Amino acid sequence: MNLSSPNRIVWQYFEALRRLVNRLGHATDVTALKQDVAVCIMLAVTVVEAFLNIFFRVVVSEPGFAQHKQRILEDLERRKSLDYKLKHWPRQVFGSGLDFAAPVPSSFLALKDRRNALMHFTSNHQTLALRPGINIEGLADTSAFDTLTVDDAADALDLAEGMVGELFRLRGTPDNQLPHALHLWTGKAPI
Repeated sequence: MNLSSPNRIVWQYFEALRRLVNRLGHATDVTALKQDVAVCIMLAVTVVEAFLNIFFRVVVSEPGFAQHKQRILEDLERRKSLDYKLKHWPRQVFGSGLDFAAPVPSSFLALKDRRNALMHFTSNHQTLALRPGINIEGLADTSAFDTLTVDDAADALDLAEGMVGELFRLRGTPDNQLPHALHLWTGKAPI
């Protein structure tokens, strides 16, 4: 068994995401670029969920939040969805929830939906008629992948960091301490 501080995995995932985003500026192969952007979007959503799981597990171990420990542990064991955790845990534990009409939470939900489109490719299997008698059947709509840009990767990183910041705010972290909390958990250097 390997033991680490609770923030280590979140830090590692953010470090990988930053490295991928920084590398995209040097990409010359358009297909490889889109592949890496897709991975960045997937990783950005994943790192926020990893943060939620670990952060709330840590928070409910504190005396002021211990009354929520059993509920969070049960939700973790039942593998509740990311949507559920985002919508319920902050309100249950901190007494106030994320404002999903606000820019960062709203944009993060859109990013999660985009990640889902990249992963699931729900398709009605389109048919392309080239000319009478010549059809190509069973085509999937890959627009979610084909429209990816370098900016999408950078935006995904910003949104992931922003969501972590929003959760720190709900936890009661003062604005002047947010850069240090983000550094501790995400590796983002304070400016």
